[in-house]
Amino acid sequence: MKSFKIEKILIPIDFSETSMLAFEHAVYTAKLFHAELVLLHVVEKHWENFSIVVPEMRIDQPDNIIKSVEKRLEEIAANIRSVHGIKSTCITSDGTIFSEIISVSKEHNVDLIMMGTHGTSGFAEFFVGSNAYKVVTSAECPVISVQTHAQKLGFKDILLPIDDSAHSRQKVNHAIVLARHFSAKLHIVGLADFNDVIELHKFEIKLEQIEDYIKKCDLTCTKEIVHGKNQAKLTAEYAQATGTDLIIIMTDQDENLTGRLMGSYAQQIVNHSKIPVMSIQPFLGTTFSWAN
Repeated sequence: MKSFKIEKILIPIDFSETSMLAFEHAVYTAKLFHAELVLLHVVEKHWENFSIVVPEMRIDQPDNIIKSVEKRLEEIAANIRSVHGIKSTCITSDGTIFSEIISVSKEHNVDLIMMGTHGTSGFAEFFVGSNAYKVVTSAECPVISVQTHAQKLGFKDILLPIDDSAHSRQKVNHAIVLARHFSAKLHIVGLADFNDVIELHKFEIKLEQIEDYIKKCDLTCTKEIVHGKNQAKLTAEYAQATGTDLIIIMTDQDENLTGRLMGSYAQQIVNHSKIPVMSIQPFLGTTFSWAN
C-alpha cells in the first residue's frame, strides 16, 4: 500500500457558491501541505443532448463562453499565486462533468480531489446520482466533498467510522496524515450491526488496535461503539453529536446490506452529509498494514 501524500489538489469550479466554498477549503489545505492546485471548469455539452433528439440540427458552443471561463479561472489562479504563493494550473474542458474530472485527475496525477456538492435525493439520487457521488465511485485518489454548510475552514475533529468490512481500516493512514497537518483530534466510531458476543469482542480488539496505533503516532483520539442497522444514519448522527468537521469513509462499505432501501452507505453520506466527507477507494488485492 503506497503512503498517502497531498502534493497536487484538483478543484472543479463552476463558480457556484458551493464550488467556491470547496475552493476555499482547497486553498487552505494546499497551504498546509505546500501543495499545487489544479483548477478545472467543465463546459457541459448540452447541445449534444439536443442533437440526439433533433439529429439534423447541431448547436455549437460559443467560443466566447470558453474564453470568458478561462479568463475567470486565470484571475482566480493569479490571485492565489500572489496572495498565498500557491502554484496553480487552469484547465477548461468540455464534456460530461464527472468523466472530465476523472480524466484530468489521472492525466495530472492528482493526490486529492476537493469538490462542492449540492447533494441530491429522490429520482436523481437512485437513477442518476450526483456528480460528486459519481466522482467518488470512479476516482483513483481520495475525494473530499463539501456542501454549503461547511463554512469553517480546516478540520479539527475527524470522524473515523470503522465497520467489519475487509478494507475499513485502510483509511487509518489517511486520517493520521490529515490529523498531523490540521492538528486534529481523531474520533473512532465502531459501527456494529451485529450482537453476537464473540464477534463483538473481536470487533473491540480491532478498534483497540486502531486506537493504540493512533496514540503511538502522538495523536489524540476517542473510541466508541454504536449499534444499529443503518450505518449511514449511525455515522451522520454520531458526527453531529460529537461536532466533527470531517468524515472519512471507504467506498467498500457499500457492500453492506444496511440501509439498502435508502441507498448505499457512501451514496447516503456523500449526498446528504452537511459535514465534509473524504471518500477513499479500497486498495484491492492488498493486505492490511500501517506505516508511519
